[in-house]
Amino acid sequence: MHFPLAGVDANPIFLVLWGVFIGYVFTSVGAAGGILAGVGHMSIFGLKNANMVKPMNQILTLVTPIVGTPLYFRERRVVIPTAIVLGLGGIIGALIGSTLSHSLLKDMATFKPFFGIVTLGISFRIAYECTNKFINSQKKVKQANDNFAKKVKELSEQGKLSEIKEIGVKFQKTGIKNSFTFSGEEFTYNAIVVFIAGLLVAILSASLGVGGGFLLVPFMTSILGFPMYIVAGTSTLSILVSSSTSILNYLSMGSSLDLTFLAFELAGVAIGTVVAARLSKYINARYMKMFLGVLLFYIGLKYFLPVFGINI
Repeated sequence: MHFPLAGVDANPIFLVLWGVFIGYVFTSVGAAGGILAGVGHMSIFGLKNANMVKPMNQILTLVTPIVGTPLYFRERRVVIPTAIVLGLGGIIGALIGSTLSHSLLKDMATFKPFFGIVTLGISFRIAYECTNKFINSQKKVKQANDNFAKKVKELSEQGKLSEIKEIGVKFQKTGIKNSFTFSGEEFTYNAIVVFIAGLLVAILSASLGVGGGFLLVPFMTSILGFPMYIVAGTSTLSILVSSSTSILNYLSMGSSLDLTFLAFELAGVAIGTVVAARLSKYINARYMKMFLGVLLFYIGLKYFLPVFGINI
């Protein structure tokens, strides 16, 4: 099938299948959905316009935030003050990143090496998260996660899931210094640090045309020390805000979208998201991350090494 705006021929079934893969990985691991979308657009399906690839990547990463955000709110798994501060930084960062990328990284010759070096960095981070050192450093986070999961299971079995508000996020103090409790554990953070992180992550993610979960998730788990149960919801809301801002800015600067092409991919992403929600509990998360780390390492080298005349 020919897609005139994208300027390529592609099998719609293959587009759906690639979307399933993106949705599954993004939902299971919580990162790299935009990176994989970019790989598909540039290397598998052969899109040539970098400023078309970026917003199309980000649109694919919006499926999970749109579907997941209401659920996270209902389960009280969003630290709203943190999400607001991240979002404010994200809006400014998305405008800066997309504007700079639209003019400075408009050609594949300049965009691909940049995409590659960042992908290499992500692969190293994912590899680190698979080490025993990292896993052992997350004991407090794991305890809060386990307590929350246990309580949710008990409430569900008793038909009292509405009582989740008693163990979900409770705000204690807001301002520059913020604190909240989750599942009996207290957490504190500096709002200025969170704003700067949201700004910087959005600049990089908007310039790449990705969601930014690959940076927000480790920032919130490793630096802020938040449990993954609330990191997922809080980062998802932030990504929804910053990615939407970036997409709209790309479009305002003249970037175009092939909506028919995107429709097939979005259908696949939606399917992959549902499949991951049902199957991820049966698959070892550490092995999944190892696989993703190796895959991203190869992708990073593939895009970056040609700068030195090396092709793989």
